[in-house]
Amino acid sequence: MDHNASTPPAPEVIEAMLPWLGAAHANPHAEHLAGRRAAAAVDDALGAIGSLIGADPQDLVLTSGATESNNLALQGLLAEAPAGTQLWFSSIEHKAVIEVAHFLAGRGIQLNKLPVDSTGRIRSTAMRDALAVKPSGSVVVSVMHANNEIGSIQPIAELSQLLAHCDAILHSDAAQSVGKIPVDVEELGVDLLSLSSHKFYGPSGIGALYVSPRVRARLRPLFFGGGQQDGLRPGTVPVFLAVGFGAACALAKRRLLDDALQLETVAEAFCTRLLGLGVAFNVLGDPQHRLPGLRSIAIGGADGDDLVTRLAPRLSLSTGSACTSGELRSSHVLTAIGLSDHEARGVIRVGFGRSSTFLEAQTAAELIAGIVRA
Repeated sequence: MDHNASTPPAPEVIEAMLPWLGAAHANPHAEHLAGRRAAAAVDDALGAIGSLIGADPQDLVLTSGATESNNLALQGLLAEAPAGTQLWFSSIEHKAVIEVAHFLAGRGIQLNKLPVDSTGRIRSTAMRDALAVKPSGSVVVSVMHANNEIGSIQPIAELSQLLAHCDAILHSDAAQSVGKIPVDVEELGVDLLSLSSHKFYGPSGIGALYVSPRVRARLRPLFFGGGQQDGLRPGTVPVFLAVGFGAACALAKRRLLDDALQLETVAEAFCTRLLGLGVAFNVLGDPQHRLPGLRSIAIGGADGDDLVTRLAPRLSLSTGSACTSGELRSSHVLTAIGLSDHEARGVIRVGFGRSSTFLEAQTAAELIAGIVRA
């Protein structure tokens, strides 16, 4: 019940990867026949990735995942930026953006945290207020496409249109949305977009960064080596991971609408059963703009950490708190949408996946209800 943390590789993905773990294995940057075959397989994978997000394969940089992609996007643009440069980001970004922002602040980058409303969405008025100040330096904006904790989907295309007036660069962490809802870099109007294979039934350890031609010349690598991938991400591309990533993208594109319908149907069955068992709860996030299959629920009077611990042998769930230096602290996402520490302690996240069944949804609801009502 935690598919938003990671998804198991699909059988089709595993099958596509296997030859490249055996006799077909070769360095895709080598000039011999085996190397050229491996390079062709990587090119095919890049084509499938690009097709899923409406990008030219030449505008993709393969990385180890969305965390590296976020670092490459933001550090690559800002680590050597002049004084007065600003980084704007939402108050519910993933730590892979927030921690980079704090690092860049130490390099002289000015930070501006954009607020969200109680549903976890940035309203256009908040962006207009930020733009009304008339930034003195150049601006880079990082807003995640969909939140990993509450599932709220941001109006990226609308924000992009507002930012066009100040020539800002827009980056979006789309690790949670790619492969689950339609994502098109041109329609969104983003300059940079991060994605991660293991969030939609591909292998762990690989992701990508879309880099628009507009900003490519401004991006600097995080490290240096043999010049692979035009020097933006040097190192030997792992062919088996790239092939698996491509297979997951091709599969997601074919199944996108069917998967979304199935995930929502099972999630609604879970909520209906939980209510029927007498458990009172609120669903967090924006009900009109939310990832399919994700339910972040606040159960009044419950202790999410205790629930997860007691359910651990049967269910895998996430909570609304995290242990930092031995102390339990509320998620910054839940705090940003207005929950108190007490309310946040009663939050659990349920994430259904492609293989989730009605029986599993009902069983999960019954197990949770059994502890809450005890």
